[in-house]
Amino acid sequence: MKQEVDKKIPLKEHWFFGTLLENKSIYLQVFFASIFINAFGFVSAFYIMTVYDRVLPNYALSSLLALTIGMSVVIIFDFILKLLRGYFSDIAGNDLDKNVSEKLIDKLLSHDDKIIESPSKLVSNVREFDAVKEFFTSATLLALVDLPFMFLFIGVIASIGGKIAIVPLMIVPLVLGVAAIVQPFLKRFSETDMTLRQGKASVLSELTHNLESVRTIAGGNFLKGRWLTSVEKQGKSSILTRITTNIATTFGQTGLQISQVAIIVYGVILISSQSMSTGALIACVILSGRTLSPLVQAAQLLTRLNTALTAYKNVNDLMSTESRDEIVKSKLAVKIDSASIDVKNLNLDLGDSKILENINFSIKAGEKIGIVGSLGSGKSSLIKSIIGYHLPQLGSIKIGNYDINNIPSDILRREIGYCPQNIQLFSGSVYENIIAGFEEVTESDVIEASTLSTANNFIGNLNGGYNYFLKENGVNLSGGQRQTISLARAFLRKPKLLVLDEPTSAMDSETEFEIMKSIFSLPYKPTILMITHNTNHLINMDKIMVLVAGKVVRFGPTSEILQKQKK
Repeated sequence: MKQEVDKKIPLKEHWFFGTLLENKSIYLQVFFASIFINAFGFVSAFYIMTVYDRVLPNYALSSLLALTIGMSVVIIFDFILKLLRGYFSDIAGNDLDKNVSEKLIDKLLSHDDKIIESPSKLVSNVREFDAVKEFFTSATLLALVDLPFMFLFIGVIASIGGKIAIVPLMIVPLVLGVAAIVQPFLKRFSETDMTLRQGKASVLSELTHNLESVRTIAGGNFLKGRWLTSVEKQGKSSILTRITTNIATTFGQTGLQISQVAIIVYGVILISSQSMSTGALIACVILSGRTLSPLVQAAQLLTRLNTALTAYKNVNDLMSTESRDEIVKSKLAVKIDSASIDVKNLNLDLGDSKILENINFSIKAGEKIGIVGSLGSGKSSLIKSIIGYHLPQLGSIKIGNYDINNIPSDILRREIGYCPQNIQLFSGSVYENIIAGFEEVTESDVIEASTLSTANNFIGNLNGGYNYFLKENGVNLSGGQRQTISLARAFLRKPKLLVLDEPTSAMDSETEFEIMKSIFSLPYKPTILMITHNTNHLINMDKIMVLVAGKVVRFGPTSEILQKQKK
């Protein structure tokens, strides 16, 4: 569901513009500082004009000293204001980064699989959003603030040099015209460049996350070819962007040179007719430089602006997708009162594939259910729907007496213990990986959960024990050890519902026996859903569910289902 930002969300509540409005006082200070900085530009021009026209002809050294002291004060204040302007700009940018980053993380943690279709693309979009932050903190923004003042400078040039103001007045629209012409090209090249950057990020992500497979199946050349192709395409796109930018930048620099030459030529003519003084000519040359210098940066401004707009659009698409938690907040949120499960007419499509079709069953609180089925039968997708990862597209799932759509994801995470088939650990200590943000625990709770999962057996042998540092995804542990950490994480919550997907597939038989013994004798008697094909596990279940091609074909008492399976 897309939020209609302009119609439904007040600007002050918008994920991006709301933060900008919160900092409007800072940006106003930046603007007022720019007013004084540009005013000081007038002072320097008038200082030079006065020295040439009044001081030099009369050798008025006392006047020169007074003027120079005044100019020195202006230079000091100009220096201070430029530092303050940059400081305030950085403060606002940092606040923007902090607030938007928090909202991005909240969005990613909102339990929506639909917004995380491509992790590498998502990471690339978030990284590219730095371009927006840099736009609001860099010299580019300050150049944008200075742009309106160029017309004021032209007015001052006209007051000093009269008709000589025609020169910058003609150059400005020419430079702006060229910038406007290259704008559509820069926009297209920026969008293409960002898409190609995402492609590079995707290849690199696949390479780093599957390095073991790549090295063991000699797949390096395959990914190397894709990487080099991405680099080549992105390089060509970057060249086109730089060429287009250089055209506008060079034209702006040339316009500045032409303006200065034309002002000098025209000024000499005016001086010869005694319509202008030498000091006024020099002042006009200086002011013309201040007038056109923001335009010289116009191409760079447009390049950064287009990059920032493209990044904003990509992140806005993500932020405008209403998450389940945002939907729940608009309703009367409830909590899990019991772990009975009632599924009616559940259907699930992922992309173009129908994964689950017309699923119906009921499970009483405290029952132990084994789930079996062939590859691709929809077992993992079913339990992911039950834990709230996949939201029902058609049909309903009730946990206790409440629809899963009305249960906040933080309640689901607290009341449901989940051990996935693909274990995901994080860089950090063993202790941090077990608690995984669940702060309402003590050290004794962690040790108890680790003992139940048998993780405590090997943690004591690690250097540092529970403080042992795990690398990204726990690659310095074996597959079985990672599974015991994941099980300890699930047990720690003492959940009402325990959902396990092949929880002992990487373990030896002795460890497996100990863990299954723990699972079936948990004192808090959770409802258990376990995907397994191990008969020794299934015989301890109350019921067995059989899935075929996304449909439940059998569901009943264990003895009955096992008997039918034998036949």
